[in-house]
Amino acid sequence: MERHQRCDILFCGTGYFTEIMLADIAATAASDLRVAIGGRNPARMKWLLDACRARAAIYGTSVTFDSVQLDATARDTLVEPLRRLDPKVVVQSASAQSPWSVDNGESEWSDLVARAGFGMTIAFHALLAWRTAGALRQAGLNAHFVNTCYPDGVNQVLAAAGMPMATGVGNIGIFSAMIGGRLPLAERPALRVLGHHRHVVEWRKPPGQRDGAPVRAWIGDAEIEDVDAMTRDIQLPYRDLNLVSAASSVPVLLALAGEGARRAHVPGPMGLPGGYPVAVDAGGVRLDLPSGISRDAAVAWNLQFEDKDGVSVRDGRVIYSQKAAEMIRPYSAEIAEGFAVDDVEAAAEALSRLRRRLGG
Repeated sequence: MERHQRCDILFCGTGYFTEIMLADIAATAASDLRVAIGGRNPARMKWLLDACRARAAIYGTSVTFDSVQLDATARDTLVEPLRRLDPKVVVQSASAQSPWSVDNGESEWSDLVARAGFGMTIAFHALLAWRTAGALRQAGLNAHFVNTCYPDGVNQVLAAAGMPMATGVGNIGIFSAMIGGRLPLAERPALRVLGHHRHVVEWRKPPGQRDGAPVRAWIGDAEIEDVDAMTRDIQLPYRDLNLVSAASSVPVLLALAGEGARRAHVPGPMGLPGGYPVAVDAGGVRLDLPSGISRDAAVAWNLQFEDKDGVSVRDGRVIYSQKAAEMIRPYSAEIAEGFAVDDVEAAAEALSRLRRRLGG
């Protein structure tokens, strides 16, 4: 991008989740937004750039796209590109651990994650977000930082460490969209949902095999009595659920970039655990709960799922659940003890050594 041209939205990462967000922005943006695609793979970035420009032409939108080389191997390598772009919104969508290669039974590493819970990989998902958010802070920029990588947990880590944190996207957006798709048109705008990353795991199971409390949903201030009965036939796929999850991110990003206020559902807003209904605009994100449930009650409800996911963040530390720690300890007593929120780099390196040892 030209040095003088400010970027409205910068995407850090070029994976499938980003591809869908970019494609939908190209089709739906209602203003002259400038979007930058950042990554290290020139061929991948060129294709996304050409495809998004083509989609903007197809749909007649005025959003423009450019690409920028980003090296996230360290925080310092990100500072200058961020200063030059001065983005309004930064979206971190790359992770050191693909969510599609865990708990799939294809390695000893995968088996361990399945037993201990997805949360044991939190350092991997936090690593690149940690570097990007830290670079934003170091550069003195006031961009809205949006993390797509396990935001129900990672955003708590970043917020506890004093890093920039506006919100996550995805996860709960799946539930609000799937439930909304089963409602009459007139009721959809008033839908409010509470849900946690753990529900993604449960909704991947065959109908009738889900465990734990279901998501909660309201039409206005009236709670839907049996959400489970309404949705139990749904079985989410793995990678293809991004067709909904990534799409649910787009209205949030457009609102943060200045296209007007929206109601939405996001995980990890302001570093909170789990997902919530929110109101979002260029000023940021705020909770938009039904009148019958307080902020503290909503947070407490989401916290009940952390033990099953295997991880929580308390008093400046990442703590694995008793079950997760018991599963991890035979492989590494060090990892089983958790880590301080400002020790993400070291925690990710320790986890990486274990993953290599177990063939992940």
